[in-house]
Amino acid sequence: MKLFIWLFLVLFSIVFQTSVFNRLEIFGAKPDLLLILIVYANLDKKIYKGLSFALIGGIFADGFSGTIFGIQLICKQVDAFITQFLSRRLFINEKFVKILIIAIVSLVDRIVLYSISVLLNQNMDTFLYLAKNTVVIVLYNVMVSIVLFKVFDYVFSLGDRIYKTCYAIKKKLRD
Repeated sequence: MKLFIWLFLVLFSIVFQTSVFNRLEIFGAKPDLLLILIVYANLDKKIYKGLSFALIGGIFADGFSGTIFGIQLICKQVDAFITQFLSRRLFINEKFVKILIIAIVSLVDRIVLYSISVLLNQNMDTFLYLAKNTVVIVLYNVMVSIVLFKVFDYVFSLGDRIYKTCYAIKKKLRD
């Protein structure tokens, strides 16, 4: 059941980001919902789950981005590794620590994206624009993650309740 919820959230975040959040730009920046979802997936310290969703999300993000295939895939894998590294060393039950992890991972994501784009001779704007845009993206990701973490918690608790209800019904039907 949780696998379906994760896959739904990955696809929903990519579609939502490419459609709705294209219209909600602030200073040319929009939040990275997939990055927030990858951080959320990696906070429970199960590396196989976080990396697998980073892989799936990166592939889908590259498919929707219209740029060279693999850039988002690499960025999201680096995001998952950074989150795993930080979540194993910090007390992640505090809200401030989660916000700090989102900020650090957002910053690293932008640095990796810029580095890969420079290596591949992509047409990137100037470094000054990227630096200004990065600050806005980090702040935007932090603000959106505060809301989305609560939404993700609710979705997974709802999924658990549905699963338990279905299991109880199935058990009663057998008896």
